[in-house]
Amino acid sequence: MTHTVPHGTATNASSHPVARPPAGRDVELLRAMLDRVDQQDPGAFNNLGVLYHTRGLHAEAVEAFLRALALDPRMRTAARNLELAAASPGACDDRLAGLQQRIAADPDDREALREQAHLTRVIGRIPDAVRQLDALIAEDPDDGEALFERGLIEQRAGDLRRAQRWFERAVNAGAVSDARLHLAEVLYQRGQNEQALELLDQLLADSPRHADAHLLRGFLLGDMGHHERAMQATRRAAELNPALETVQSDLSIDSGSTALLNASSVMVVDPDGALARYGLGLAFRQRGYFREARAEFERAIVHGEDERLVQHALAELDLIDGNSAGAQARYEHLLAEQESARWWNEHGVALHQGGNVASAADSYRRALRIDPRDALAYNNLGVALADRGDTNAAREALTRSAELDPTFVRARRNLACLLSWNGEGLAALDLLRELVEFHPRDAEAWHAIGLVFVSLERLIDAREAFVKAIELHARHAEARFALADVLDRLGDQDGAARETEQALVISPVRADARLTVGIELQWECPDAVGRVDLLRLSGGVPLVGVSVDEMQVSGLLPEQPALAVAQTTLERARTECDTADAFAERTLHGEAVERYQRSRELVHGLEDRDAAAVWRRAAIGEARSRCLLQRAATARPLLDTLSTQTPDDSEVLALTAASLGDGSGETADADRHASRHTLLRLLKQDVMSPALLHFAGDVSLQIADRTLALGFYRRALSRDPMRPTPRVAIARLLREQGDLLAARLEIVAALAVAPGWREARLELARLHRDAARLDEARLVLVTCLADVPTDLIALELLAGVLVAEERDDDARVVVDRLLRHDPSRSAALWFDGVLLARQARMRDALARWTRVANDVEGGVWRERAQAALEQARGFALTEEARATTALRAHTESPADGVAPDALAADSSAQAVLTWQVA
Repeated sequence: MTHTVPHGTATNASSHPVARPPAGRDVELLRAMLDRVDQQDPGAFNNLGVLYHTRGLHAEAVEAFLRALALDPRMRTAARNLELAAASPGACDDRLAGLQQRIAADPDDREALREQAHLTRVIGRIPDAVRQLDALIAEDPDDGEALFERGLIEQRAGDLRRAQRWFERAVNAGAVSDARLHLAEVLYQRGQNEQALELLDQLLADSPRHADAHLLRGFLLGDMGHHERAMQATRRAAELNPALETVQSDLSIDSGSTALLNASSVMVVDPDGALARYGLGLAFRQRGYFREARAEFERAIVHGEDERLVQHALAELDLIDGNSAGAQARYEHLLAEQESARWWNEHGVALHQGGNVASAADSYRRALRIDPRDALAYNNLGVALADRGDTNAAREALTRSAELDPTFVRARRNLACLLSWNGEGLAALDLLRELVEFHPRDAEAWHAIGLVFVSLERLIDAREAFVKAIELHARHAEARFALADVLDRLGDQDGAARETEQALVISPVRADARLTVGIELQWECPDAVGRVDLLRLSGGVPLVGVSVDEMQVSGLLPEQPALAVAQTTLERARTECDTADAFAERTLHGEAVERYQRSRELVHGLEDRDAAAVWRRAAIGEARSRCLLQRAATARPLLDTLSTQTPDDSEVLALTAASLGDGSGETADADRHASRHTLLRLLKQDVMSPALLHFAGDVSLQIADRTLALGFYRRALSRDPMRPTPRVAIARLLREQGDLLAARLEIVAALAVAPGWREARLELARLHRDAARLDEARLVLVTCLADVPTDLIALELLAGVLVAEERDDDARVVVDRLLRHDPSRSAALWFDGVLLARQARMRDALARWTRVANDVEGGVWRERAQAALEQARGFALTEEARATTALRAHTESPADGVAPDALAADSSAQAVLTWQVA
């Protein structure tokens, strides 16, 4: 049965996409639909392409999407669908092969070269397209078509400034009228309305029937306040191209499109169901007139316009207005009918607004299951994870977001703020400086730089950064508040008062600095949309509303152009290795493993010496990252292969020993013996890397060979006497062996090299404690906590020292602080029990120790708690007999005011305390 597809509609498909193409008459019927669609309707060709794709006709799908983009180059849905369809096996092979044959036959065939660059761009291979277009422009700087294509790449990437330059060159070179239209659009997006209107008037003087030019002119006139002329221009555009006000059910190649195609009948458009109200609402929203936009969208519902499109537009306005409950209800209604990554992401933002961060994170994850390359959802997930306190996972998510879309400024700014809050101010500063180098007018980035400088106590630099942010965005209240603080600390009270007064005029409430989420609308209307109110959570209670910063996605960051040189499989593999190394250096080993694997897959099967070197580099890197992720056993297959190739390589030996030492089960003893044998082989080699020798020492400790570990640490120290880490490791081993004097000498030497190093100071405190110099241990720990008050290990050690000194009041303060940070921390519960027992509150003390004894990860504290409970039970039995005797004696000769059960409890408590102190 054939279906007519009028004006941007799609046909029904089976309930599941077909894995292979249909055959015979069905194929002919599907292909015959090409002649039945409106030849000027890009939405119809887009939807036809989706139908082809679901039926397995990938080459035909690509052709349909290309037709859609030829009619409307700005159709984002068709562009995304084309990228997905082009990734299907064989989808573009014939077309690309034909172009390559033409170029091979005539290398000077510029028409074929242009077509190749155009196809490469539209199927999403941007680095290759840039390389091809740059080659064309280098040969002919006045190639208008190539210049126009280059501008489209920059416009899509969000760098409007660069896009404007390319389009201006294309117009001057005499390119097609679309170059002038795109240049006017970029000028409009950059707020240069007069120049854009002048350009459109010139275009319409030459092409008076250019519908898109009339439509853009209507937006411009409306933005400039000429509403009557704007409506006339919009109506003229609709007269010239009725498809502009036809219901465009633009489908996407994802699970959502499959659900939409499963309708039992053909989607037929009512001729009276034009999107006039909806389109006017979009025009108002484009320039920030949200109240007027909402009124038009509500009128659109009354007039029977597309319910799904209008409800989504209203849901986005609810997000902008902070109406999280209304937005959530709308998205749940939409998602019940059709799922999409965009809707799930925005549903998560609605939940995030209402303070339900855990459910928001789940919605972001559902968006990523539909589209694993959604940089926006990764950014929002990172913000949610940070709000929940999972810093490491948040860092991974934000890093993935920035990697997926190098132009996504928000993700990089969030990552920098997270680094700064975690004490990595210098790393955050490097990231932000790189950001403002390519986006010098990003006020939020300058504000973030100022906050980092404040955390580093560089107040002069902070003042300059805040001043720069205010110059770029005069109504940036938070920058003014921060500048006032800095001026006050620098002694300029008058300036501080002035900035505070101006900030209060802008915003009567100062909001806390925080990470920011985003929605697609902020990309589509960057100059109008900026607010997405979120609630800061503390203890599960919403405290204060804060706003997403106004930003504009613009510019390619430096690593993106570097990808353009990846011409061969081998070079792409090297690039993956370089990326993996960068992740590993930042301790993002999970991301590093993925890149190393991808690099190995790229060169697998290549018979080439360079390919073998890249494979070996990736394999060693992957094995190293797996070991550092505490998953050394999973690296064993790789290491077996490497050992066969280079049996005496020192790094392979060290990693092999780690993978064997990580074993468990029936072969654990044999694996540990093999690990020790491998380490002895390594020890006989002349290894020059102190880091590798230190790693081997750690592996030796893992298999409980302290003598071997000491040998490796001393070898590492001999390779680099100024390296403090092996000295601390040696000191720890000497302390465990009881040689406290030698251990102290090593720590003193380490602190001479790195005076403030935390690990060395904590080890020195342990040495003082073990040597019964409790006052010196206390002073060292107090110094550590003065620098980092939340150092839980230092707090644990200080609690133990204070308990041993019987300074119970001070110990109680430290233990309470530990319990505030981590209520289930075994050490804190143990010391809490000790202090309670000293107060004769044995029942409470035993309850604390029972919790520690049941903690399978309690370590030494669990052992102490179990022993204390055993000891207490033994004393309790003894005291029961003693209590019976005392009660009998009391009836004959009562003691003055002392109850027998109190005597028994006190005796039991004192006995346990005597035991634990001893």
